[in-house]
Amino acid sequence: MKKKQFLCLITACALLSGCAQIEQEELSPETVLTATGTTALQSESAADSTIPKRETVALQVPEITRQDAKINIEAEDAAIPEQCAVAVMPRLGYSGTGYLSGLNAENKVKLSLQAEIPATQHYDITFVVGSVVPSTCKILANDEPVYTLQAEPTDNFVRITVQGVFLNSGSCTFSIEPVEGSIDVDCLELTNNESLYEESAAVADAPVDPSASAGAKKLYTYLKDACGSKIATGQYVSDNTGKEIGEIYSITGEYPMIRFADLGAYSPNGGDQTKATAIADSLAWAEEGGAVGLSWYWNAPTGTPSVYAKDTTFDLAKAVTEEDVASLSLEALQKKQQAGEISEECCALIQDIDALSADMQPLADADVPVLWRPLMEASGEWYWWGASGADAYRWLWNLMYTRMTSYHNLHNLIWVWNGQSNTFQVDADKYDIAALDLYVEKEEVYGSRYEQYVALRNMVPGKMLAISECSNIPNITAMFRDNAVWSFFGLWYAPYLGEYTDNQALVDFYHSEGTLTRNDYAAALQG
Repeated sequence: MKKKQFLCLITACALLSGCAQIEQEELSPETVLTATGTTALQSESAADSTIPKRETVALQVPEITRQDAKINIEAEDAAIPEQCAVAVMPRLGYSGTGYLSGLNAENKVKLSLQAEIPATQHYDITFVVGSVVPSTCKILANDEPVYTLQAEPTDNFVRITVQGVFLNSGSCTFSIEPVEGSIDVDCLELTNNESLYEESAAVADAPVDPSASAGAKKLYTYLKDACGSKIATGQYVSDNTGKEIGEIYSITGEYPMIRFADLGAYSPNGGDQTKATAIADSLAWAEEGGAVGLSWYWNAPTGTPSVYAKDTTFDLAKAVTEEDVASLSLEALQKKQQAGEISEECCALIQDIDALSADMQPLADADVPVLWRPLMEASGEWYWWGASGADAYRWLWNLMYTRMTSYHNLHNLIWVWNGQSNTFQVDADKYDIAALDLYVEKEEVYGSRYEQYVALRNMVPGKMLAISECSNIPNITAMFRDNAVWSFFGLWYAPYLGEYTDNQALVDFYHSEGTLTRNDYAAALQG
């Protein structure tokens, strides 16, 4: 499923590259999320001789020198670009002797600021700027993109801080290049970063389900023990052929640890039973020693069978009830509906959950643990389960959790919350892992996604963090350098696997000592 290019959990409206958490003073900050059958696998014995064999590659993490630093660079002291000028009016509140005015996208000029970086480490960079119109600027350090700055109209200067930018010691040229609009620049400030090294809360020792199966506990513990030191590889499949898995193997000589698939074909309303093979495929993958990840792009229970709110008349708000319905039999639910105590929508939701739970029962019977990601991307509101707001979403999450665990006894599930926003956060005792879908444009450096990692870590202390969908694999060196080692990632299929990814980058990643593959997981299961 082609995703919107999203999703950054930051307090600014820009999609960032590199490692940067945003703080913007004098503007109203918001927590925003923008930016989104039987598997036919090539056997290792029959593999082409050209497939690279894994030789573990050591991490090449630069040595960090933590050192106090504070640098101020006044824009008026730099070389003044053509058609720009130093001003002292009308914008007040500047430092130094004035500010640079007239840096305009139409002029196709840039401001260059020189700095001597005292130590190789992470820095917080503050830009003091102002604008009379909505403006966008690219920020580069030694010609490498670090941030896309977006400024809203204001009479005052605003401070926009990018946290956690890694810089090597020595001379550095910071460039501010307008893309749209015009901007006034007062100064640039650098200080050593501290948030990167803040202690995070310890991850819970066991899944939130007190009756979690042995298999679920084992997978959870495996991921927990790897926190901060390893990232589990994952790949989405587009159909029952598992061709993406085969492609990863043909390139790297390794299989991803986690095979991700969708259960949309199992939706009672408009599903396609001829394509409902993901359960059998997952069982086969587990037999080969792999971990299973499942999502549910759930067609609306009634009305037009679509996941998109704009394409269906189903209204989740009409299903919400204060009645305790999660543990009632279907017969009891139907009686309540006939009595007018619950709605048709409520009954239909539960019937769908019941049907899917029955389909997933073989996984529970075999004690195949599942990284279970339902009700994803709710804060985007494009899916029907998010379109009725956060309260309705949380009600549905609680209903699904209780229905599947307590009523249907599916205790093999490790619950992955992917609501994408603090507003849509569910109760901590009803999910195990917090995850973000993080897509960037093809030409953008993916990096470690440190800015989202820190924001999510601060929002959900004590939880494992993961990239549930992505357009490219994270940079393994950057993750360890930035202290932002996600638990796992799930690379979406074409065009992301292919056009967005470099084969050598895949080989380097899958062979790194910092990653976990199917072979690693299978060996741990046998140990």
